Amino acid sequence: MLTYEGLALTTIDVEPSPKGNNLVIFSGSIKGMASDTTATFLKNITQINDVDFEAEQISVEDAKEFINNASEDGEGKPLFCMHGFRVQPSIHLQTVKDMSAKFNQGKFTLVPVMWPSEGGLDDYWEDRRNTPGAGTALTSLKEGIDSFPNKSMLAHSMGNRVLRHAADSHFKFDNIFMVAADVRHDIFDEEYINSGSAGCDDGLKICGMLTRTNDEPNGKVYVLVNGADYALVASGFDPSKWVSRLGAVGAHYFKWWGMWFEDKTKSHPQIRDCIENKMCNPLLEWNEKLSHGYEFKDFSVKFYQDKHV
Repeated sequence: MLTYEGLALTTIDVEPSPKGNNLVIFSGSIKGMASDTTATFLKNITQINDVDFEAEQISVEDAKEFINNASEDGEGKPLFCMHGFRVQPSIHLQTVKDMSAKFNQGKFTLVPVMWPSEGGLDDYWEDRRNTPGAGTALTSLKEGIDSFPNKSMLAHSMGNRVLRHAADSHFKFDNIFMVAADVRHDIFDEEYINSGSAGCDDGLKICGMLTRTNDEPNGKVYVLVNGADYALVASGFDPSKWVSRLGAVGAHYFKWWGMWFEDKTKSHPQIRDCIENKMCNPLLEWNEKLSHGYEFKDFSVKFYQDKHV
């Protein structure tokens, strides 16, 4: 069974353990709800069975001390890593545990972010409906997360929908890495932002989460793209419409006569300069060209660290 001694953040509901001593229990089988509102920091997570876990619940102050002690210079720089669809806590925790060795701890300390994901292909639309709750719950720790002077966010796949619903200009990150993002491709486009549709200003809000100095962003929103991503082709389908996904197209792109063309002026003028694409398909091995899960490939890790503020 898995043990994870590091720091984690979860929007999954926790319950007190009979053992006391700030111990809590949470389950990977719990169903998320669009009305979820709370999140918590955990450490020393132990897997009890296939879906249940015990962990120590800690305060924001203790979380900050934990991260600082884990860094080489005593000033922790967390990279909050939010998983996508069909990822159970055990899988995400094990992945982050395994990948931590790839990162220079002087730049980043990985902090897994767990949100309720049903875990089956049939639950895709249910998970999409629940991402607003996970996003709202994440904002409940806004003050705690912002207690870290330097931090970045890595969101993979449907985790970018959680990020979208958590977007708040008072919620700051040095860089935001949107990998294989399962959100509409035109989320940053001026036409969509001015459309008046529900959530049309989310692109502005995401860019508004970047830390600033003299009103200029310190970092950027980086969109990691694989145009052949098999999973995002399917997720673009909606019974009422077809909207291609950001992680399969990239920002600043428009479609004309069945072909995609880049035009930075398509993006909203307030944010177009703080969004940058990273085309990943040429960096994938020949047998990985359709990949959806490349967020911890060596080239991706190098990119995150090269862009560290």
